[in-house]
Amino acid sequence: MRFKRFVKFFVSVFLLLVCVGEVHARDSVQDLLDFYVRKFSPEKAVMIISGQPDSSGHFNDIYMDLTGVKIDKVRLNKLTFRLTDVQFNAPSQWANGKVDCKSALKVYALAEISDRDINKSIERKTFGDRDHWKNVSLKITRNGLSGRGYYVARALGLSLDVLLEIESGLKIVGNKQLWLDHPQVKVNRLDLPDYITKKALSQIQPLLDLRKFPLPLSIHKVDLRNGSARIMTKILPKEFKGTRYTYPR
Repeated sequence: MRFKRFVKFFVSVFLLLVCVGEVHARDSVQDLLDFYVRKFSPEKAVMIISGQPDSSGHFNDIYMDLTGVKIDKVRLNKLTFRLTDVQFNAPSQWANGKVDCKSALKVYALAEISDRDINKSIERKTFGDRDHWKNVSLKITRNGLSGRGYYVARALGLSLDVLLEIESGLKIVGNKQLWLDHPQVKVNRLDLPDYITKKALSQIQPLLDLRKFPLPLSIHKVDLRNGSARIMTKILPKEFKGTRYTYPR
């Protein structure tokens, strides 16, 4: 008698979990999530679908929220997007790492990058004959981006450590990139050729580049906050109720 009650209880709990979309066997959507985990190395990821894809790879609605993600070696605090009426390649190819988002009727997206991660990204870059930035301390506020950094360059056979102080806005270029907007620069060396300053700024542009992002994103605006910048579409992505996949599992 106790065994029958236990079986009924277990079946009831299982059916309840299935109804809310939290239990599902290994399927092609898990392969899709695994692809984006490998691609962006997020610290955490959530994918929600309105229903399983058909054999061609079509979804009615798909949502993804990634935390601590890396895009072209630049870390983002958060990357969230939602796509409707979206067409991928065939799900049978996803397990082999072949994922191609061919089209989507609507795409909503939000990405957040901190000034700390912008500084680290600039310092990691090396240009030409080992020119590089060091000790970069740029801050983002609601008024824009400001701060300083040392640009180490070779000119006329000499190695120069140039202190540059920068005040700038931020803007979207080509619906895919985050750039400095009308930067104002002060230099600690009066004898420094202008081309070095221009070279130093040009080499860190863009601050963020989404042109190779494997989804049809088109960014429209920048929202500045203390310590971070958010770039987004005109309409923000919203989570919905559906089948939920997570990383780590």
